[in-house]
Amino acid sequence: MKLQTIKKRKDFVLSNKFGKKISNKNFILQKYKQIEQDQPSLKFGFTATKRIGNAVKRNRAKRRMRALISLFLQENRLLFDDKSSYVIVAKKSLIKATFLDLRAEMKECLSKS
Repeated sequence: MKLQTIKKRKDFVLSNKFGKKISNKNFILQKYKQIEQDQPSLKFGFTATKRIGNAVKRNRAKRRMRALISLFLQENRLLFDDKSSYVIVAKKSLIKATFLDLRAEMKECLSKS
């Protein structure tokens, strides 16, 4: 199954402005409930700003976040709300964190949302 991603800036801005934010050591999870859509679909957005580092580090951070979401979708899709979109904003510490730590933090964030 291919991961549906958010492409438009408008969707990222809506998620930032009106979404529920859950912060951790390595990333920020923003959950935005989509009201105007007639077809509910689960979408994800990944953000890594220039504060993370150069393009290589930013791309690595986004790859790690994508792998993390794919893992959770395979294990237990029920953790996610089908009518919501999720945006994950990377922090600088995400690059050096172990994948097991990221997984534990994501599980904690999803249980709070």
